[in-house]
Amino acid sequence: MQTEFKNKTVAVMGLARSGMACCEVLTALGAHVIPYDGKPASEMAAAVAAAQALGLTPVVGGAELDYSVLDYLVTSPGVRKESSVLQKAVAAGVPVLGEIEAAYRIARAPILAITGTNGKTTTTVLLAEMLKAAGIQTFTAGNIAAGEIAMPLIKAAFLAPPEAAIVAEISSFQLEWISTFRPKVAALLNITPDHGDRQTWDEYVAAKLRIFENQRAGDAAFVSESFLQSASALNAPITLGCFEENTLGLDLSRVKLPGSHNRENILAAAAMATAFGVGIEPIRQVATTFTGVVHRLEYVDTIDGVKYVNNSMCTNAAAFARSLEALPEPKVVIAGGVYKGGDIAELGKAVAANSVRALVLIGRSAPEIEASARAAGFQYIHQAATLLDAVTQAQGLAQAGDTVLLAPACASFDMFRDFEDRGDQFKAAVRRG
Repeated sequence: MQTEFKNKTVAVMGLARSGMACCEVLTALGAHVIPYDGKPASEMAAAVAAAQALGLTPVVGGAELDYSVLDYLVTSPGVRKESSVLQKAVAAGVPVLGEIEAAYRIARAPILAITGTNGKTTTTVLLAEMLKAAGIQTFTAGNIAAGEIAMPLIKAAFLAPPEAAIVAEISSFQLEWISTFRPKVAALLNITPDHGDRQTWDEYVAAKLRIFENQRAGDAAFVSESFLQSASALNAPITLGCFEENTLGLDLSRVKLPGSHNRENILAAAAMATAFGVGIEPIRQVATTFTGVVHRLEYVDTIDGVKYVNNSMCTNAAAFARSLEALPEPKVVIAGGVYKGGDIAELGKAVAANSVRALVLIGRSAPEIEASARAAGFQYIHQAATLLDAVTQAQGLAQAGDTVLLAPACASFDMFRDFEDRGDQFKAAVRRG
């Protein structure tokens, strides 16, 4: 595959999942790759070994890059935009590319891209399944954690032939460093406060809108009706469509996914699939048979008449409220972790309004969540030292016909490796008891 990166010197910053994929793909494309990470080698032995296995020499531990030799710097989404390494590259005139920008530049297959605060993963998997049901070879990629079905976008771009399709979940962080990234079909599902620890609200909204900025006539773009006016301010010569209208006449009563928000996810995927040329039958088949994605309102088990549901992916206030609304029966809710920003009072209001029998709290932000619930008039609150303790308490509080729901509303890094580890530990605790 001939690309602009052949024989160029490219630094790859950040040696986690997407960064290592960039090292692998760019090396295969004939680039001279310099892997870079600010962490010391002792904290990233596996990544250093993987880079060395590719014949590369990592620069780690805060050592300086020689910007004079670089043709490009490709950054991972986990690296903050204000990083001194990135800003020095800009000052030196080195083009800084996000991983998805580099991916787009090598892609031969069309990219269908989905962003938003909530619902991205479910919509991405739904859309991919609709394309597969239509007989299209489909690669699921991007900022998606859904078991083993996904890969970094740059790897999908490298592997996918022209006749295939790439369906990609895209985050606001990934959109910070694009310049030509242009999806054939794009959707912005929703925007509510999130990532306040890294982006201001205005920066967050602006980053999300960038998914449309390079689209042109003949591409397709979808937003929610509530966001149509804001998105219409874009300079891109595209027509924006709304995805909430059930123009295909789907029988939503047959949908197996719980919650009105999942109806919106189905309609968004259906609108995107239709814009890509998929017929109604594959769309209907997937819409009515799809049962969900791991860690997203994932049914775990029913024990002594109590249902257990894992929604570990719920990491902000809007997702928390939607999780509770999706399960109208009485609930014992396990929440907590590190709250990422936004009005924490919204958590208490959601608890008070959604048939919660009891709230069991874990993690660093447990005191603030408790205060928000009490301020909303909710008093049935318990504290737990560990997730196993929380599950044990929830089992004692729940009654037959109830649901025990893990809906953290918070990031996981105070107690767990990531949200997947948190969800897996919840499931193990449920099945243990």
